[in-house]
Amino acid sequence: MRGVALTIGAVALVAVGTGWLALSPDAGDAPRAAAPRTTATVAAPTAPRPAQQAAAAPDALLTSDLITLFDQVLAEAQADSKATLMARAPALLAKHLREDWRVRALGLLERYVDMQEALRTLQPPAPGDPAFLRRSLEAREAVRRQFFAPEEIEGLFGDQIRQDQFMAEKMELLSNPGLTPEQRAAALAQSEQAWLSPAQREVRKDAVAHLDVMHQTEALQARGASPQERFAARSEAYGYEVARGLATLDQETQEWNARLDRYASAPEAERAQLRETLFNENERLRLSGALAMRSSAAPKPAK
Repeated sequence: MRGVALTIGAVALVAVGTGWLALSPDAGDAPRAAAPRTTATVAAPTAPRPAQQAAAAPDALLTSDLITLFDQVLAEAQADSKATLMARAPALLAKHLREDWRVRALGLLERYVDMQEALRTLQPPAPGDPAFLRRSLEAREAVRRQFFAPEEIEGLFGDQIRQDQFMAEKMELLSNPGLTPEQRAAALAQSEQAWLSPAQREVRKDAVAHLDVMHQTEALQARGASPQERFAARSEAYGYEVARGLATLDQETQEWNARLDRYASAPEAERAQLRETLFNENERLRLSGALAMRSSAAPKPAK
């Protein structure tokens, strides 16, 4: 495959083997904050949303960006003890924070390290258990309160807390057998509106759109739909331009797989030459991985 990609909203789909790889803020169902930048810089926050005006911390230092910076400092310090970390932290913080914030940030960092150590003692939530997830979130909140004041918790962890609450509520709704599909969909929409910011809702919308595309493609492949049928179904669901881009991905994927088939079925003595003639430099770097993925996805012979 030669660098073909398609963007739907904020989600980039890249053809890999017989499927697509999502390059998006969050390809999972749960909305998450964007991945930390290589260099974190703490800046003054934007104006709080109206619904959070009363709870929002007025202190410009207390934002989720500071937590991103703390995680970066922990990685850069490469310390084997808390004492070593705290010795190296001032110089690392000085690269990103203005001078009048550094002493306070150092104190917050020390408490953040202590909190992280305490959180490691908690039992992780069991997958698929809404009640256990609720108890886990309550335990995490109790630990936060041991190390930070309410306004600090809101400023530093508020967005993450609201995301976690949404996920807990969503899990409860999905596992509630007393709801009809329509009631469940309405309750999920209400929960999303209540807990997530507009930016977080947009990330979730794009992630869901990406999953819808993948599920539709799997269904089309399973029934052996023709290229014309695929284009019609995709055009109806996502519009002409998206359908055209997905058709290009289909063609590139088919061509890529044909080259992989030719290479994999060739005698060992011919592979070195085929490697140079069939694949460009970037493709050669991922050739071994692509062949391994095909091998692991191949159906196992019956015993």
